[in-house]
Amino acid sequence: MKKIVFYVFIPLVLLACRSKVKSMKGDEEVKPSEFIEFFPEQKFPLKIADTSLVKFSKDSLIVAYKVAKQFIPDTVFTKYFGKSNKLKIYAMGRVREKSKEHYLLMKVANGKKQVGYLLIFNEKDQFKSSMPLVTSGFENYAASSGSVDAKFQIATVKEFKPGTNISYKRNIYIYNAEAQNFTLIMTEPNEDIIEEVINPIDTLPSKQKISGNYVKNKRNFISFRDGKKATEFLFFVHFEKENASCVGELKGIARQTNKNTLQYQEPGNTCALEFKFEGNEVTMKETGGCGAYRDIKCFFEGSYPKKAEPKPARKKRS
Repeated sequence: MKKIVFYVFIPLVLLACRSKVKSMKGDEEVKPSEFIEFFPEQKFPLKIADTSLVKFSKDSLIVAYKVAKQFIPDTVFTKYFGKSNKLKIYAMGRVREKSKEHYLLMKVANGKKQVGYLLIFNEKDQFKSSMPLVTSGFENYAASSGSVDAKFQIATVKEFKPGTNISYKRNIYIYNAEAQNFTLIMTEPNEDIIEEVINPIDTLPSKQKISGNYVKNKRNFISFRDGKKATEFLFFVHFEKENASCVGELKGIARQTNKNTLQYQEPGNTCALEFKFEGNEVTMKETGGCGAYRDIKCFFEGSYPKKAEPKPARKKRS
């Protein structure tokens, strides 16, 4: 009979231990140590990827926003989510350096925008610092991930896919307890291996009303500069579509056919473009075959907003 009582007693004890993990729904007071212990203890490496950010997270891991902000400053969230208080927060995991800092992994979501944060709490259970390991819904990376290994080195990896090649940037950090921040100790390789697009007419004059840069982003833009005649404009186009699998680039002279329209076509060349200006936007259309200047599955087309020129600094009155 004693044996039976003993075996029944063990599961009850284990169940009681699990129930000590306090709910983070915000309906009762939570201590810092209880907040930390709510994060599931994990084995090394503590890891998160952008693919796991978008996966469904268990409701049992939810931390109410009003609980989280008791221990984590609002500034941790505002960079990515502004002042929204409708954030969904999940406790993803934790590891600890013996008798030192706690490393917590937390997922924060607001619609399609999601961030995987690393949080640092010291041995007294006080918040000290944070950094985003992975994001989803903000940048166009091919893939990204973050991890903490057994040496407490923190790695962030971002993969890019320019054209058919895959490049990556891997940063390694350590947490500096004295400075209460993260120190970059290694990077390989630099993401600058993605070649910068050089604009060959960038420094030429642009005094005409429609001259200037019309930009979607650093790798999709049209530049117009003043020509020798008032009705002529030098132009340079660079675009990249479908994760840079389709690229086009062309430099030439476009001539004004009316107040709001420029056309490009050179004798003996089938390539022809039309540029129409409306307000602070130009719309480009390929009107002749320009296959020699682009990949086969894309065209010179689309609308580009004009980039505002920086205003000259005002001189201070003496």
